[in-house]
Amino acid sequence: MSSNRMISKFPVTALLLLSAVLLPASGFSQADYKRYFDEDNLPGVRGIFDEGRYDVVLNICNYALSRGQPSWEWRTLRLKSLANTGLYEEAFNEAIATAELFDEELGALLEIYEFLTEIGKKEEAQKILNNINAAASAVPKDERTPLDYVRLGKAAIILGADPATVIEQYFSVAKMAKQNGQDAPPGLVEAYLASGDLALAKDDFKLAGSEFQEAEKYEPDNPDVLFGLVRAFMPSDREVGGKYLEKLLESYPMHFGALLTQAEYAINYEKYEEAKQLLDQVESVNPRHPIAHAYRAVLVELELNDNAGFEKERQEALSVWKDNPEIDHLIGRVLSFKYRYQEGAESQKRALAFDPNYLPAKLQLALDYLRLGKVEQAWPLAKEVGEADEYNVLAYNLEILQEEIESFAALTNDDFIVRMPPNEVEVYGDRVLEILTEAKQVLGEKYGLDIQEQTLVEFYPNQQDFAIRSFGSLGGEGLLGVCFGSVVTMNSPGSVTAGRNNWEATLWHEYCHVVTLTATKNRMPRWLSEGISVYEEKQRQSNWGQEMTPTFRRFIIEDNALTRVGDMSQAFFQPESGEHLMFAYYESSLVVEYIVDTYGIEAMRAILADLAGNALINDAIARHTVAMEQLERDFFSYAVELAKAYGVNVDWRKPDPEEVNLASPLAVAAFLKKNPTNFTANQLHVNQMLEQENWEQAVKAADQFIALLPEFTDGGNGYAMKARALREMEDFEGEAAVLEELASRSAEAFSAYMRLVDVNFEKANWNAVLANADRGIAINPFIERTHYCRGCAFEALQQKQAAVDSFETSLQLDPANPSVVRFKLASLLQESQKQKGYRYLLDALADSPRYQEAYSLLVDWNQPEAKPEQKDKAKEAEPVDGDPRRRRILLPGSEEEKEQKPAQ
Repeated sequence: MSSNRMISKFPVTALLLLSAVLLPASGFSQADYKRYFDEDNLPGVRGIFDEGRYDVVLNICNYALSRGQPSWEWRTLRLKSLANTGLYEEAFNEAIATAELFDEELGALLEIYEFLTEIGKKEEAQKILNNINAAASAVPKDERTPLDYVRLGKAAIILGADPATVIEQYFSVAKMAKQNGQDAPPGLVEAYLASGDLALAKDDFKLAGSEFQEAEKYEPDNPDVLFGLVRAFMPSDREVGGKYLEKLLESYPMHFGALLTQAEYAINYEKYEEAKQLLDQVESVNPRHPIAHAYRAVLVELELNDNAGFEKERQEALSVWKDNPEIDHLIGRVLSFKYRYQEGAESQKRALAFDPNYLPAKLQLALDYLRLGKVEQAWPLAKEVGEADEYNVLAYNLEILQEEIESFAALTNDDFIVRMPPNEVEVYGDRVLEILTEAKQVLGEKYGLDIQEQTLVEFYPNQQDFAIRSFGSLGGEGLLGVCFGSVVTMNSPGSVTAGRNNWEATLWHEYCHVVTLTATKNRMPRWLSEGISVYEEKQRQSNWGQEMTPTFRRFIIEDNALTRVGDMSQAFFQPESGEHLMFAYYESSLVVEYIVDTYGIEAMRAILADLAGNALINDAIARHTVAMEQLERDFFSYAVELAKAYGVNVDWRKPDPEEVNLASPLAVAAFLKKNPTNFTANQLHVNQMLEQENWEQAVKAADQFIALLPEFTDGGNGYAMKARALREMEDFEGEAAVLEELASRSAEAFSAYMRLVDVNFEKANWNAVLANADRGIAINPFIERTHYCRGCAFEALQQKQAAVDSFETSLQLDPANPSVVRFKLASLLQESQKQKGYRYLLDALADSPRYQEAYSLLVDWNQPEAKPEQKDKAKEAEPVDGDPRRRRILLPGSEEEKEQKPAQ
């Protein structure tokens, strides 16, 4: 809205005000007129203020004050309008004058105190605080209105009262006010707003959201209510928060808070030009707005890495208050969101240098330290926040998280510290180290990087702990792992992800992030980091990573959903659906694949090196390939050809319901006869044959479906359906053959792996048992039978130590018959570790006193040794150099564990 338009409205407004003054006396005194003038006109002026028409508000306030209007609100509206137009010095003078005139008006004093603290006038604010205390004490209890209770509650919070007590004795009392007609009584909405703001200050977004939603019931268009809802929901539910933000800006397009929030999300989404335009809007009204300049400092850092430009904008942000800790806190928080944790931490340190007790900076620094692997430096900061503010939800969650992490065992070698619950270490801990060690060697050589410091990797059995550790808040459902550079956090394979995802592939993926983020000093866009990680999954194992699917093919060919390479980041930030997000991972990996195949791995390494040197991603890519426009055209052709080649002979049409009744097996069969290559009809026909238990026909239909698109292994694939039919027909060899084909193509066919373990175990096909057991463990290592079968296979193949390891893991997982497992361990250890084996044997007999084989072994065990020289064979076997089992397990609380810390 232009300034000319805003000014043009003023004469009309002023005319209305004057008309109110010139009404006939009708027995009213001059004081009555002035009071009625205030009551009639202040609500309208508040509305003009909310619209951001501060020049109009100033003119009206100046007029009202020239008339001697008695309400203090004319002055506070004036000082806030002066501040919002960048006239901070004049606003300060107005604040001091107003405080002297209205030193007993609690409402005025609260607004003045808020303004003075925002501009860093600590001495003056302290004087106002004394007046607030006196004014609050002067309000008679029996005369308090709901609005009085809200103001008294706010005063109590400022004066250090317990928040829970304030809510109970003040805000809750105000909420009991009864609605009069359609309008909420003064103080009712304010009570919910105050409660919501208090919840936000404690990082309790859920409670804040509920408080603001209650306020919304009474005043759905109130800008303070809408902005409260934006702040409450954006961190956890961007869709809901975004709708409130859109509504707020529709009604109040110059709302500073909304514009600045939108600017921050534009920065987060790498829409830097959009962010600048939003900041321009704010600065068109207030060219000195500190927060706007703080965001500009972030933009200079992210776009240009211009130290001088960054410091210039930072100093502009500090020009109103040179020691304002909020400025560096905001800068650091946004940089940390962009994975620039080191720079973020330095910003928080600057904020704390201004104010050592500024809790938001202290808490954010704790989060930054956690993400940098400086765990021991993080906990004291979080504890300090918790002690200073016992109601802070994030500080409390971090305290609980610390207790959880300190209960973990640490698995260490020279390159890694792996933390997980002690009961999980013996189940899959060694495998974690094996994968990480291989990844460090393979990926380090490929990308020319030798990481010297230890990488911290943590596995969380509780998804909420994973979320707090990774994001500082609850959420993150669906995410398997997160990498911050030298720190990786993952959901345990026994958590909510059990049986659904390949944790070994995820671990490889995340360590690839360690390599690329380290190589670029965390200065790479998400799409490239994700693209390289998915690409490297497939390089490690062909059925890892992502493949073309019918959905991805449709996105490329029919929906034209390919994102331009120059805008790839946007595919991750605001995907239309979960499938579109997965497509973003796939497309980004295709971009990497295309660049490496066309220009070589050297080009990719050079791109990463340029990013480390602060180059922009599109410039770096163009420098080592071709101009971006040409690359985008070439890649588009490449991706489209891949999509066309996928199921080249498949009829991808969705059958028209008017053409065929898809619920009728006969109709589907008839349609399929005419359209034998139709994907949907083939898939549906196999499924319908299974439902009818027509097993032979199901096998034939499945064969036709598999032949049509053998690459398809997602849900509803032909392999799984054919295997089911063969099993029902008791053709177990045929079932195993088709499941083996599925297992070779898919890294997540867990049911197939488990069935193959059983089938091959019955046939004593030990190598196949081992292969499929390993496949299953890569998805869920907590299935006891998998380890038992694996142990039996190793035993049969005379690999005793491997058998012992598997059987001991089986024992960790509460087998149905532990005596059998202990007996096998005793047998295997009889010669190499006699004392340990004897213990297992006695335990087996204790559990099963009638275990005849165990008794026989006990008798044999107690026979005297025939030859003294055989004693050497009874020495305890130790892992030899190079054995992957050469690692240390540091149990929680041990002195050695306390000494072992991540590299700082």
